[in-house]
Amino acid sequence: MRKTLLILLIVVILTQIMTGFSLTQGLQENIEQEDIDRNEEFLKEVEWHGEYDVIVAGYGGAGATASIEAADKGAKVLLVEKAPKGEEGGNTRFAGQGVLSIDKEDIDKGIEYFKHLRGKFNTPSDEMIRAYLEVGSENYSWLKYLGAENITVSPFQEYDYPGGEVMDSMLIDGEAWTSSLYRRLQDAVEERSDSIDLWYESPAVGLIQDPKTKIVHGVKVENKGNILNIRAKYGVVLCTGGFENNQQMIQDYLQLPYAYSKAARYNTGDGIKMAMEVGANLWHMSNIAGPDLNVLNPETNTTFAYAIQGRKDILSTGFATQNVIFVGADGTRFTDESVLPNHGHVDFHGSWRQMPLSLPAFAIFDETARLSQAVYPSWSEGNLEEIEKGLIIKADTIKELAEKIGVHPVNLQRQIREYNSYCRNKKDPMFGRAKDTLKAINKAPYYAMELVPSFTNTQGGPERNEKGQVIDVRGNVIPHLYSAGELGSMFSGIYQGTGNLGECVIFGRISGRNAAKNKDTVITESVMVDREPVIPSWQEAEEIVLQSGEFAGEDRGIGGPIKVKVNMKNDKITDIEVVYHNETKGVSTNAIDTIISSIIENQTTEVDAVSGATVTSKALMNAVKNALEKTE
Repeated sequence: MRKTLLILLIVVILTQIMTGFSLTQGLQENIEQEDIDRNEEFLKEVEWHGEYDVIVAGYGGAGATASIEAADKGAKVLLVEKAPKGEEGGNTRFAGQGVLSIDKEDIDKGIEYFKHLRGKFNTPSDEMIRAYLEVGSENYSWLKYLGAENITVSPFQEYDYPGGEVMDSMLIDGEAWTSSLYRRLQDAVEERSDSIDLWYESPAVGLIQDPKTKIVHGVKVENKGNILNIRAKYGVVLCTGGFENNQQMIQDYLQLPYAYSKAARYNTGDGIKMAMEVGANLWHMSNIAGPDLNVLNPETNTTFAYAIQGRKDILSTGFATQNVIFVGADGTRFTDESVLPNHGHVDFHGSWRQMPLSLPAFAIFDETARLSQAVYPSWSEGNLEEIEKGLIIKADTIKELAEKIGVHPVNLQRQIREYNSYCRNKKDPMFGRAKDTLKAINKAPYYAMELVPSFTNTQGGPERNEKGQVIDVRGNVIPHLYSAGELGSMFSGIYQGTGNLGECVIFGRISGRNAAKNKDTVITESVMVDREPVIPSWQEAEEIVLQSGEFAGEDRGIGGPIKVKVNMKNDKITDIEVVYHNETKGVSTNAIDTIISSIIENQTTEVDAVSGATVTSKALMNAVKNALEKTE
């Protein structure tokens, strides 16, 4: 019997050698054919409402990049966005606009640096780091390809680790906090309108997956209360951002009772939930670019600006370096107010850890601090309006102030006395606050502001590999599903500033191009034969109706288009009406009335911008200028 089996095995081997036929190959071909047959069967089971080569969910930096890359690879792309038109952009629109860059010859040094950032964590893998930096070395040329003419490149190393000296940051037109990167990406999407369809007010709410083959065949999109099944022939790219605006997920994953975004409005973890439903593994869920402490803007449920901690610079207003201390629930200090954490991380005995918090937290300050500067650039002179609004609590004594904010009066009084002694001695033995910022709190009245944990973005979400493919709980690729951006960011702990926008571009390109590739198991025949595609709808800005003597103008602010109507009489500007905008309430909107009054009073658009709302100010001036050009 053994001899017979041996002879048969020899015959099989000789046959393979002579004919090139492989039993394994044949078996694989049979499996692939079975998959194709199964896919065809599954596609017939779904009531489809539309069909594209690639579907991208989320119109932030990552979603825009993935759409551009997929379209440039020949794919017909559907880009779906949850927000109303004019409010899209996620975190990218409001971020500092710096994009990570590295020279190709420095990649090995960059890998060394990123391994130090990874520290004792197991992820990201070396392969993931290399893929990130290799594509990152193309960021400059890719932005040039998109039409960015003036790109400023500057060295930027956030952590003092070997290899970090090769890291760079790029700014389009040298502009930070102006949405310059996102504007360029938006323009590139619009320039590809023949290849990219864009739907607003149309959130992705589910993935369409064959339960047997696990292939993701499409996306469930909600539009005006209807669920639309849209097929993606080759791939789906999730770019829906994190869970910055989902307080329950913040409690569940961050172990914070509450925390608030510095920018995002619509990031509620939708992509994470969709990925979980199709079996995705989650990683880095407890990691955030934060926290630090800020005052909450009640009109937007986000913070008024990036930071008040640390010295005044491009990130911070520097208010906490005045006659100010931060205290926690027991009325005592818990941090060094003169240092802004590195994206929420502080040096703890040689190890970088998220800043410890005591909640509720308060900024305590005196009359000298109130008069020294506005807490935020958009706030009133002397912060008087904010006292009236209740954002700042006022009291004649420290004891009264403690009672008003609900902390122990004895503790707060003792803390103020101790802190003032540090100011006299020019040494803070508790937290090492910089001696030139040790300014006594001793001039009545006294003030308090409640502070909330704030952060730039979450990092967690579905795990992905170096090809942008989403990984399931058993370590397998989920076929045809990709991700990019902060949704499942590769950063497990501390991260290099500009790295998240860099990741939007890097994995947006990786995932977009891979999603656009033809797949062997794809049924090329359309599922829309004898079916009419559903046409979605969303709210568009109303058309401006002009009367005699009125002229319309437009420019782009931080929140998108700003449209104005200018009334002229006898060659003079008599009235300006902003008829459409999506600027940030309580921040940028404060500038609108000021700029309008100034333009009318001076009869020129060349007026001073409002501090803290420079982009809005300039856009409003340009919109009025655009209208005035039509009077000539």
